Amino acid sequence: MKQLRINNQYTLNAAISELTDLDLNKDWLISIRPYKRDRSLEFNALSHVWYAQVAAKEREYTAGQVKGFCKLHFGIPILRTDSEFGELYDRIFKPMPYEMKLEIMSTPGLFDVTSLMKTDQMSLYMDHIQHYYADRVQLLYPGEPPGY
Repeated sequence: MKQLRINNQYTLNAAISELTDLDLNKDWLISIRPYKRDRSLEFNALSHVWYAQVAAKEREYTAGQVKGFCKLHFGIPILRTDSEFGELYDRIFKPMPYEMKLEIMSTPGLFDVTSLMKTDQMSLYMDHIQHYYADRVQLLYPGEPPGY
């Protein structure tokens, strides 16, 4: 199955060309729907780029440790607005020492935070990261030149 994303005149012309080249001795089923971005993949990729940028600039922590810090300080408060998550977090994690919470958040695959978020929550999470590091690290989007 072939999928085409049309978002400008060039890609529209390419799609029209694909249609005119179809073998009409076969039956074809064509479906057109609005494109919906995959929030999880885009935000996830960008957040990992930012963790690496912070780690490279500050050199005190690894990207994994930066991720753990961000999950604990920005992600958990966002998720705690959900009463069920908040009650669970408060019962299990809140009594733990800070260093233990940070270690749990920094250990890959041990405790999901961003994967539990909806689009608006993930956007808020990214805003918090950008705001927190704004005075120390210029967080760039992939392919964006410095000073943009």
